[in-house]
Amino acid sequence: MRHPLPASATELIPFPCASAWVRAAALCHINLPPLLEQAGLGIDHLGAHHIRRDGMLEMMMRCVGQAAPTHHFPLVIGECHGFDTLPAIETFLATSPTVREAMPVLNWSSQMFHGLHIHLVEGKQESAIVIEVEQLDGDPPKAAGYFAEVSMASLNKFSRMLLGGRNMATRVEFEHDPGPLRSVCEMQFGVPVRTRQARNAAVFPSAMLDLRLPGALPALHRQLQGFIEQSLPSPRFTTLTERIELLFKQQPKWMGQGIQNVAEHLGLHPRTLQRRLKDEGQVYGDIQTRCRYEHAVTQLKVGQVDIDTLSETLGFTDRNSFTRAFKQWTGMAPRDFRRLHRCMASPDTASQEPLVQVG
Repeated sequence: MRHPLPASATELIPFPCASAWVRAAALCHINLPPLLEQAGLGIDHLGAHHIRRDGMLEMMMRCVGQAAPTHHFPLVIGECHGFDTLPAIETFLATSPTVREAMPVLNWSSQMFHGLHIHLVEGKQESAIVIEVEQLDGDPPKAAGYFAEVSMASLNKFSRMLLGGRNMATRVEFEHDPGPLRSVCEMQFGVPVRTRQARNAAVFPSAMLDLRLPGALPALHRQLQGFIEQSLPSPRFTTLTERIELLFKQQPKWMGQGIQNVAEHLGLHPRTLQRRLKDEGQVYGDIQTRCRYEHAVTQLKVGQVDIDTLSETLGFTDRNSFTRAFKQWTGMAPRDFRRLHRCMASPDTASQEPLVQVG
């Protein structure tokens, strides 16, 4: 996901994973303190770590070089990652009744880690946890791939914790090509890795979402969810439009809940919401349509999502209503759009690319 270089490329961003970097550097025998200092690591008035974005990217590139060839630093960070700034998240995971009920952690991670968006793409037979890493013009070419590997290693660690040491994924997909390190990734993840794909994703059987987990404590799990949502840092919003767009992106079900329910969820009266949107030059229906379009296009490009399920998630009364709307947006039926973009993104990749199996 590449964006033009903004004026804020050197801004200070949250750095909640500082302790994971410190642990990873110790394991890889890297002298990290001077690199952190050069990257502008500091602590704000609330005690939270922050760092310059460009400094963090440069630090990653230097650590990768210093750790090789005995370690691949991004995988070590991911394995060292813990939710140190909010430990209740790990207890929330450990007490999840099902894998599906652990999924709010994806939204929380997206909220905590700058430039990272993680979401579930659900299909009939296969589902995927998709990782999107922000890229700016001027970023080191390999940086986004390294941060995708960090996230995938962390996801692998916590999914195994949920499942008592078993793999959740049946394969991993990366947009980039790790080259010779592909076999190292396969060894750590325990599954085949496909490269130069249309997405970064951990793919797994959809049936696993509703698998009952042995550590289930439903009452405590619900209590922790409320506590964590209240404890997360508030997103930096400038407009009500941005609040609504983030809600729709992180929890697509709200796109079909109606303006009254969305207003109540945001702590506003519906008329107040409409008035404030008007002041911003926006209309709720336009925001809803735009977000529906963006979500539908993303899901159809990168996922195996069932079209009936997608239309229901977006709040359409039936598949035919969704198909008519999608044709108005793109000039194509959803099924034809998905088929076209699969061919454009990776023609015959699955059948042509040999997979390296690691015993």
